[in-house]
Amino acid sequence: MTKKHLFSAHSDLKTGFLCRFFLILGCILFLLYAVEALLHPLGLGETTTGTILAFAILILGLGCILYFFSCQFSKLSQIAKEIENDESLLDEDELIKDQ
Repeated sequence: MTKKHLFSAHSDLKTGFLCRFFLILGCILFLLYAVEALLHPLGLGETTTGTILAFAILILGLGCILYFFSCQFSKLSQIAKEIENDESLLDEDELIKDQ
């Protein structure tokens, strides 16, 4: 009896999109922090700029973690394709049907 899978090995669960989204958002927040820390155009307080820096670091870290997962899902997809196309793993009945 085969086990029913809830998701495909070829699905990356949108980690590629989320990775790019969080990395871009983290970079924007970091740039906002850098501009505010150097020039003070918005006149934010020291605690607010510290909070922006903290969120920038957290979001960049989350983006890096999602990038790692995206790479792992990509490798999993390649392995699944190799297994699906490997003829040495076919049963004898499947080999007879193909001939």
